[in-house]
Amino acid sequence: MNRLEAIIEKEKEVSYSQEDKDIFGSHILILIYQEQESKKFKIKLCLGLFLGMGIMSFSFSAINEVVNDFAVGLSNVMAGDFTTVAILSYGLSFVLLALLKKTDFIFN
Repeated sequence: MNRLEAIIEKEKEVSYSQEDKDIFGSHILILIYQEQESKKFKIKLCLGLFLGMGIMSFSFSAINEVVNDFAVGLSNVMAGDFTTVAILSYGLSFVLLALLKKTDFIFN
């Protein structure tokens, strides 16, 4: 506190114009407002995270079922049709890239 008191005493000795005092006062008010808004945001963020975690924990069984259904469906696709679809999509991509490299062929 001695250092703070020394700074306060040093500032009391300096005289400022009214315009400088107004600017300084408005700057301090802005800083106070920003600090209050930051605290409100942190509280809302924590509350939102806790509520989100609560909702997720209650709906975990439903999410688990959806993920299991997706995994089973994906494993069924990968067993047979996946390779055919992958080959066709890569082939189509190769053809489109080849055509895009030859812009004069496309736009003539």
